[in-house]
Amino acid sequence: MPPVTARVVQVALQSPSRLFRDTLSSSLSARSDLTVVGTVAEPDKMPALCELRRPDAVIFDAGSRLTEICRPVDKLMQQFPDLNVIATYRDAAEADLSAACRAGVSSLVPEAHGLEAMLTVLRRKRGRHVARSSPGEMTDRELEVLVLAGSGHSVPEMADLLGISPLTVENIKRRIYAKLDVNSGAHAVSRAASLGILDQHPKPPVRYREPPSEDFPVLTVVSGQASWALDQVTQILVASKLPFVLVRDRSNLSKAHWARWHRGPIVAALVDPEAADWAIVEELAIPAILVHSKPLESGELADALANGATSLVTAETISERFMSVLRMTGQGYLVVDSRPMRPLIGAVRARWDQRTPAAGDLPDLTARESDILRFGAQGYSIRQTARLLGIAPKTVENIQTRLFRKLGVRNRAGAVAVANAFGLLPTTAQAPGPHQPWMQAAAQHDRPARHGH
Repeated sequence: MPPVTARVVQVALQSPSRLFRDTLSSSLSARSDLTVVGTVAEPDKMPALCELRRPDAVIFDAGSRLTEICRPVDKLMQQFPDLNVIATYRDAAEADLSAACRAGVSSLVPEAHGLEAMLTVLRRKRGRHVARSSPGEMTDRELEVLVLAGSGHSVPEMADLLGISPLTVENIKRRIYAKLDVNSGAHAVSRAASLGILDQHPKPPVRYREPPSEDFPVLTVVSGQASWALDQVTQILVASKLPFVLVRDRSNLSKAHWARWHRGPIVAALVDPEAADWAIVEELAIPAILVHSKPLESGELADALANGATSLVTAETISERFMSVLRMTGQGYLVVDSRPMRPLIGAVRARWDQRTPAAGDLPDLTARESDILRFGAQGYSIRQTARLLGIAPKTVENIQTRLFRKLGVRNRAGAVAVANAFGLLPTTAQAPGPHQPWMQAAAQHDRPARHGH
C-alpha cells in the first residue's frame, strides 16, 4: 500500500497589525505542512478571502477585544460551517470566552502561549475536510495571472510565460474580474492586495527543464554583435569541446530542444550586446557573462547587472579569463573585476549611509500622484480620475507616467502591487463595484480641485 502523503493545511489570517500578519504568515509558511493563502486587516473581509481561497483554518487576532470578533465569526460560520476557526487573545473574561465559542470559534489560544500552541491547534485533526471547489474559488491558474498582472506583465508576456494563448489569458482575466467584483486589472490587484492574496506566491509556471546538474557540462549560449571578440569566444569554446549554441534568431528560445533537454547549467555569453540579446537572459532565466570591448561607465555596469549579468570579461582578456569565468558562472558565482565595481560600490555605500525613511516615505509621492494611485486602485479610468480631480485627462496621463517611473513599473496594476508592498494603499477603503455609477463615487470623494502639481 503506497504511503499516504500528509495534506498541507491552508490557513487564512486576520490581524489589524501588518507586522503581526507578515510575521505570523512567514512563521507558518516556513512549515512544510502549513501554508498561508491570504491575510486581511479587518475581520469583515474574511468571508471574501475564504470564498476565493477556501482555507482549512482561519486565525483571528482578537487581542484584548475578543467579543468584537464574535459577529464576524458567526457570519463566517454560517457561510463555511466546517471551517476551523482559531482566535488568539490577550485577556478576556469568562463571558467573553463563552461568547466566542458560541459564535463558532473552535480553539482559543492565549497570546502568552506563543507559536507552538498555535501550531498544535492548526495541526489538530478535525475529522473532516474533503477537498471541494466552488464557482467563486480562485484557481491556481487565475492566481498566477493575478500575480503576473501585479508584476506589470502584459497579456502577451503572461501568455508566453504560462505557455497559453493570449485569448486564454484574457478569458482568465475576465473570470478574475467577476470573482473579485472589479472592472480593471489595477482594481483586481488592489482588491487582491487588501485580501493578502498577492503576498502569497502560487506554484511557478511549469518549466520544461529540470534543475541543472553539475554532473553535466555547461552549455554556453553565445550572442552579440559580429566582431573579432565574438569569433574568439566561439573558437575557445570549440577548442574546449564544451557544448555551445550560437544564437541568431532570438525568438522562442525556451522551446528549443537544447533549452528543454540540456541537463547541465546554461550560461549566456553576450558580446557587446544589444537590448534584444538581454532578452535571452530573461527568457531562459540564466546567468550571463558580459564580454565588452570598451570600458563600462558606472551606469552601464549597473544596467548590465540589473539585466542579469553575473560576470564581466574584457575583450582583451578573453583568451586568459573566459574559460575560468565560465566555470565559476556555471557554479553560481558572481565574477566582476574590482576596478569597474568601485564607483558602483561607492554609490551603494553612500545610499546606505542615508537616513532610512519610514515606509510611508518610500517612494516620496506628491499629493496628486497619491490621488491618481488611489483612484486607479479603486478601478477608475483615466477620464473618470480626471473628472474626479478636476483636471485634464492628459494631465492625469503625465502624472501617471511620473508615478510609474518612481515606482519602477509599467502599468497601473504594477503600480498598485508595488504601492501595496510599501504600505501606501489604505487597508480599510472600500473600492466601488463595477456597476456603481462613477458619478455616485464622485459625490463621495469630491473636493475642491487643486491645479498645482
